[in-house]
Amino acid sequence: MNSPRTHVSGFDHVSVTTSDLDASVAFYAGHLEMTVLDSGESEGSALDELLGIEDVRIRFADLDLGEGRVLELIEFVQPTGRPVSKKQWDPGATHIGLRVSDIDSLHDRLRDGGVRVISKPVRLTEEGAWEGARVLYAIDPDGTWVELVQRPDVMQSGISDGA
Repeated sequence: MNSPRTHVSGFDHVSVTTSDLDASVAFYAGHLEMTVLDSGESEGSALDELLGIEDVRIRFADLDLGEGRVLELIEFVQPTGRPVSKKQWDPGATHIGLRVSDIDSLHDRLRDGGVRVISKPVRLTEEGAWEGARVLYAIDPDGTWVELVQRPDVMQSGISDGA
């Protein structure tokens, strides 16, 4: 008897390990105005088994990415880790891409709030799926690159063109 094939059915969540949960929540929930769905602390045998080590203790916050998806922020209280290189061009580096409705006002708010922003919004002009999108990178408190994306369909709807 054949069992059904397992397949990926969608995106569930993304997780970012942080050195200071409070600073990360201030960035994502404060500067980016994301809603905190849940937060707390966790420890015990399930975490130990999941990670393959003993005495794991974390603090966490789950933020709403929309459509049932979550940005999970985790601070490891035990064990503590070391920061990794966060240069976008390093092999294995990651970034988070977040869709926004008004990239110009968000750029100003981030810059005025002291957040490291790599550039002003840049319009992509190469033909293809990204054509016309406006994007910028901001850096979170732990050095994670966060790409903010305003798609052309949002710009054409009259929310913001910024050009």
